[in-house]
Amino acid sequence: MTLLRTIATLLVGAAAAAPGLPGNAQTVRPQNAGAQLVLDDTASIEFAMKGAGPGGTVTVQPGRYRVSDLVVPADIVLRGLRGAVITGNLVAQGPNTTISGLTFAGSTIEISGSQSVTIGDCVFEGGMTAITFNGGARNALIINNDFKQVAGGVITGWGLDQSTISGNHFVDCGQCINLGFNNDRTRGRNVVVERNIFSGTARMPLEVGPFGAYTENMIVRDNWAEDFKNRGPDPGTTDGTFVAYSLVQTYGVNTVVTGNYASAGVHGRGGIGIELDGSGQIAHNYIQDFNFGIVVYGADFDVHDNALLNTTDASVLNYAKRRGRIGSNDTRQQPAPTARPERRPWAP
Repeated sequence: MTLLRTIATLLVGAAAAAPGLPGNAQTVRPQNAGAQLVLDDTASIEFAMKGAGPGGTVTVQPGRYRVSDLVVPADIVLRGLRGAVITGNLVAQGPNTTISGLTFAGSTIEISGSQSVTIGDCVFEGGMTAITFNGGARNALIINNDFKQVAGGVITGWGLDQSTISGNHFVDCGQCINLGFNNDRTRGRNVVVERNIFSGTARMPLEVGPFGAYTENMIVRDNWAEDFKNRGPDPGTTDGTFVAYSLVQTYGVNTVVTGNYASAGVHGRGGIGIELDGSGQIAHNYIQDFNFGIVVYGADFDVHDNALLNTTDASVLNYAKRRGRIGSNDTRQQPAPTARPERRPWAP
């Protein structure tokens, strides 16, 4: 039985779920909203996942499902077909939990304290937050999702470790990726943020921090940010938030920022294209229409071979005048790259 992948299926309009042996296919009728009563599909989906058993797949057929803090257990694939819409929040802690192919209407997936949770090929529409991990997450994979008009922190939390955020598209969102860390040597290691596309961002596409935080071997590469719609400083502050790639973890060790693109767009000049604290390399990025192309705050940085166009204050600023290398960077007018990063094939 351990070598078999069991399947439980949720069918819209099919017969109600009936008890079955673990590993049997489960058939569930989604609850429909009545004229005065909204029913909940949580129990039906939980029943299907229990029937699927470890290593099983639950396939959600097209339809609208209302859930209340639905817990997706370990070793389960919860997979939606096109047109399967979830309203309500999910919780996944793993290990080896996969959520794919679903559309979430104003909903949040909570992965705090998780191990090896994957969220891929999903669509998140509206709401304030899509994916959160305030209790940390290890070996997370957030891949090839679409985020549309999520107003707050879209992917946000503290203590990510050994994880990848790749191939996601953000359209008209607030703070797209917000990664917070403490000075904790067991977190913030080998985090990769790559091949994401940000369009119409109201705050920052990517922010890593705060001051005093620790990361090690973080990679930020081949991301694309354009057509910013920055809303200005946060309420009650005067600090600028018009930064494309903000990496201000004071104890960042060996951060690599390479191959990224950022153009402020027609809505106003940007503040900073790339900012980096701690040690690391910034190379082969294309930054256009920002006051500062690159700002470094710490020591042991290496800035070279970047295209920094139309900067008004400085192409590269060594803010604290600490040791590091600023090599050759191109400030001449040149054609902008036109090839946005493609999503890499992935399957649950």
